[in-house]
Amino acid sequence: MTPDRTPVQGRSQGGAGRRTAHVDLLLMDAAGEHLAVHDERGRLTCPRLTIEGLPEGVRHRHDELGALVRRLAEGQLGLDVAYRGLLAAEESGDTVGLVVTAVLRAVPDGSRLRLLPVADVRSRHRDLQHRDHFEAARHWHEAVRHAPELGRRIERSLRTAASFLTRRRAEEDGHWGWEQYLEADSIGTLSTAIGVLTCLHAGEAGEFTDQALQTLRVLQNTDGGWQIRRSLVGADSDASITESTCACLWAFHEAGRRPTTEESVRRALAWLEERQRGDGGWPSAADDRRSLVYPTALAVRVLALYGRSGPVARGVQWLRAAQCPDGGWGATAPAGDDTVSSSPAYAATALLALRAADVPASEHVIIAGCEYLLDAFAPERPEPWEPTSFTSLVDAGRFARMDFRHFATPWALAALCECGYDLGHPVVLTATVQLLRLERPGGGWRSTLTAPDITPIWAVHGAVYALRTVLATGTRDLAPLVLGRHHDAERRTLSLLAGGLIGHHAEPVRPPHVWRRRLLTVWAALLTVAVALLVLGQFGVLEQLQSDSGRDKVLAGLTTLVVTVVGALAPAVISEEYRIRRSRGRAGSDRESLE
Repeated sequence: MTPDRTPVQGRSQGGAGRRTAHVDLLLMDAAGEHLAVHDERGRLTCPRLTIEGLPEGVRHRHDELGALVRRLAEGQLGLDVAYRGLLAAEESGDTVGLVVTAVLRAVPDGSRLRLLPVADVRSRHRDLQHRDHFEAARHWHEAVRHAPELGRRIERSLRTAASFLTRRRAEEDGHWGWEQYLEADSIGTLSTAIGVLTCLHAGEAGEFTDQALQTLRVLQNTDGGWQIRRSLVGADSDASITESTCACLWAFHEAGRRPTTEESVRRALAWLEERQRGDGGWPSAADDRRSLVYPTALAVRVLALYGRSGPVARGVQWLRAAQCPDGGWGATAPAGDDTVSSSPAYAATALLALRAADVPASEHVIIAGCEYLLDAFAPERPEPWEPTSFTSLVDAGRFARMDFRHFATPWALAALCECGYDLGHPVVLTATVQLLRLERPGGGWRSTLTAPDITPIWAVHGAVYALRTVLATGTRDLAPLVLGRHHDAERRTLSLLAGGLIGHHAEPVRPPHVWRRRLLTVWAALLTVAVALLVLGQFGVLEQLQSDSGRDKVLAGLTTLVVTVVGALAPAVISEEYRIRRSRGRAGSDRESLE
C-alpha cells in the first residue's frame, strides 16, 4: 500500500537493530457511513503512518497516542483527522504495529483515498485490511456521535408518544379508550389496555388513565377474562383470550391496582390460572387446544408480577422445553416438529417472561436466547429484527381467528436489556438509534406489517416500552458513573503508554554505526597510550628500563605497564559511564511524565 505522500521519516539513526512502528488508520467520515480506504487491485487497505527511527520532537515529549496520530497524519499523509481510540496493538520482531480509529474531517484534493459506503465495506469484508476491527470502529463512532444527545432524544420521544395517544383517544357510549389503528371512534379491549400501558410507560398518568381503566372494567367478560371486540379474522366473537386478559392485567398492575382492592383483577387472575393446560402452557383461547409460546410467555410474565409462583413455575418449565436448538423460540413448541423456526418476537417475549420469573441471566436458557437475538440482528434492515405474525383459533363455532402481529425490534431490544445488556453493547446502541429513527413525524411508530399510512397502537407501545427499558437499564447500575473518573485516568495512562510504544520502539536497539564508534574508541586508546609513553619518556622512566639495576628496571616496567593499560581503557570507561548516566536521566524523565 502506497500512502498519499511519501512518509516523512524521523532523523536517521541508521544501521543494524533499527525498529519500525506502523499505525494503521480505520478512518470513518463524520457521519460514520463511509470508510476511507485505498482500493488497489481488489484489496481495501487502510492509510498507514510509518516511523523509522525516532521522529523529531518525540525524544523529549511524551504525547498521548491521539496527539501523536493527529500530528503524524498531518505530517506524513496531509490528512486532518480526529482521533477516536486504539483498537489493537502488537509487536512482531523489529516492528510494533497499532490499529486505531479516527474521523477523517475532509478528503484533501488529489488524494487517492476512497470513501466507501459501509454497506459496500460489509459486502467486501474479505478484501478489507483489519476487517476484524471494522465493526468495532464503526460502533465506536456511533457511540461518540449519539451519546451526548441520546438520553434527551429518548425522553423527547416518550413525551411525544404520550401526547400522540392523548390526541387519538376515542369515545364510545360515554367510555374512553383506543382503537387498534388509532383512526376510528370505536374502542377495542386489547387496544385500550395497550393505550393505558403506553401512557404509564411514557410517564404520563392521571385522570385519563383512570377513565380508561374504568372502560376495561366495563368490557370484562362474566367469566373474568377479556375478549377482542373487533379485528378478528372471519367473524366477531366475545370469547375471552389469553393475550387480551394478560394485557388488561398488566395495565391494572402498572396502575397500582392489586387483587386485594380490585375485583376485576381477582376474577381475571382466576380465569388465567384456570386456562393453564396440563403441560404448563397456555393457548390463545379455549377452542385452541395447543399451548403456544406467545400466550404462555405473557401469562408467565403477568402472573409473576402478581406473585403466583405455582402457575409461573409450570409455565417456566414449559418455556424451557419449548426453546429451539438455535436458542430462539417459535410460535409453538418444537416437539420434534422440524417446521418450527425461531422468531425474534417470540424469543424476546419468552426471555422477558423468564426474567420476570427470576430465572438468572447466567442460566443457559437465557444466554442461548440472547445469543440468538444478537445473531438475528441485521442493522441494514429498516427493522433490524424481523417482524412476524401468527394466526390462532379463537371461536370454532363462529370461525373466528386472531391474526396477531408482532413489531419485534422493540421487544428484542427490551429483552436484551432485561437480560443484562445495556447501551455499552454495540447491538443495544445501534438498535436504540434505529428505533428512534423509525419514529414518525408527529409521534408514533409503525411496523412494516401494516400499511405505510397506518400507526398501530401496539407498535407505539412496543417502542415506548423498549425506550423506557433502555433508560432504566442505564440508571440501574451507577458503577460507570461512580468509576468514570478512574476509568478516564486509566485510559489516559494507556494512551500515554501507547504513544511511548511507538517512539521507544522506533529507536534503534543499539546505537547506530557501532563499528565506527568502536574504531574511534580503539584509535583514542592508541593515541592515549602514545601520549602516555611520550610523557614517561620525558620524565626518564623509559631510560630506567636500560639501567643496570634490576630494581630500577622492575619499577620502570610496572610504571609503563600501568600507564599504558589505563591509557588504553580510559576512553571506553568514560564513554560507558556517560551512556549509563544519560540512560538514567531519560528513565527519570519518563517516570515524571507518567506521574
